[in-house]
Amino acid sequence: MKTCASVKNVCKLFSLIFSMITFLYVVYIVVVEKTYLPGGPFMLPLLRSKELKTLCSSNWTGETIVHLKNSRTYVIGAYLDLRSRSLIRVIGITYRYEQEPLFCDFCFHGTNETVPAEIEIHSDHFQFPYGTTDLLCNLKDSRIPQYIYLHAANYPSNIVFKVHNIEQMHNPPSRFEYDFLLCISALFGSYNNVLQFIQSMEMYRMLGVQKVILYHTDSSSILKQLLTYYIKQNFLELIPWPITTYINVSSGWHYPEHPGDLHYYGQTAALNDCIYRNMYRSKYIALNDIDELILPARHKNWNELVDYLQHSNPDASVFIFENHVFPVTFVNQSKPDPEEWKSVPGVNIIRHDHREPNDPSEVNPTKLILNPRDVVRTSVHTPLDFSGQEYRVPRKIAQLCHYRQPKKKEITDDMLIEDYILSPFENALVERVNSVVGQLELLKLEQTENLLPVAV
Repeated sequence: MKTCASVKNVCKLFSLIFSMITFLYVVYIVVVEKTYLPGGPFMLPLLRSKELKTLCSSNWTGETIVHLKNSRTYVIGAYLDLRSRSLIRVIGITYRYEQEPLFCDFCFHGTNETVPAEIEIHSDHFQFPYGTTDLLCNLKDSRIPQYIYLHAANYPSNIVFKVHNIEQMHNPPSRFEYDFLLCISALFGSYNNVLQFIQSMEMYRMLGVQKVILYHTDSSSILKQLLTYYIKQNFLELIPWPITTYINVSSGWHYPEHPGDLHYYGQTAALNDCIYRNMYRSKYIALNDIDELILPARHKNWNELVDYLQHSNPDASVFIFENHVFPVTFVNQSKPDPEEWKSVPGVNIIRHDHREPNDPSEVNPTKLILNPRDVVRTSVHTPLDFSGQEYRVPRKIAQLCHYRQPKKKEITDDMLIEDYILSPFENALVERVNSVVGQLELLKLEQTENLLPVAV
């Protein structure tokens, strides 16, 4: 009898313990779901629908440009941005005259949360119908999703975008991978100016650039092999930029004089993406084109130049350099091409040492070296939203040298100004270009397509 009573007592004890565990489990789930996952659907994990479980398990897209279904919006990249408020900033391109409501789905370990996207079109769109856009997905609490979906109303998307800069935003690097990184956008139209490309890349190296990021739409087969060479040198990263697949782009700047729906191959979208993509990789980022060089007049390289500028202007986060056109129609006959270069297609910038006078009554373009962590958005020639101050660098300190066709069609050689700012670099540049040409054996290269490794 005592044995039976003992068994009954043990059974009652186990029953009580099981009931308490079940009760505590339910309380735990309620607390977790309601306190730590506000706004999420309340259901026990074992009862969550298969759709909810798999919502964030799709493969994230590695494409540079993605069209959002049933919208006129294209997504380029998603980046965590905690500088002014907690949000995911999505760089994109959208139709300016009519914006469809868009939504952000945050992926939180098997559940999701949806918020409307704030659409902010950049002010500098050059009057084209499409413009660079920030899609702002506001975070409601301290949770940060590693992946997000973006979609139009009633058109859920199965394309996942990886959120970048999460680790770096929380733990900024004590030392940057690079001091200077250069963003170039975009190479297009079977570009074949091989010699000037080599000269520019070697000048960037001499000036202190440690990495060049190039948004690539198209180039000639021989230039693709040159790009492959610099990628193997670990000096160049190539970002695929298939913008012509999605939008009727313009090859010019002025709408409607230059037909198209988007300014100059989506240049501002690429530049803004480049800033966010490399925000925590480099101390400074420069924005200029492959036919442009920011040359110091008093210093040996960018390190010395920017150290001087930063020391003189400690609050400056953007340094602006005035453009000066060196027309390639004027050739200094006293500087013949080296024999090794004569069969290499393209412009020899060393022979173009006269510049056009700038008209003080006209707005003169500029280019930038900036602290990317202080920049929210930028245009081609000026920053649009940033913290700190901007400093316009006097020409006696440094200038932007632009080697191109004359800006003023009527200008004659006698109207040009001698400018030998490149002269201190010429001997070293010739040696470097000779070395590259020799290594490449450009004249013997087979014209082969699709050689380029790319960065994702």
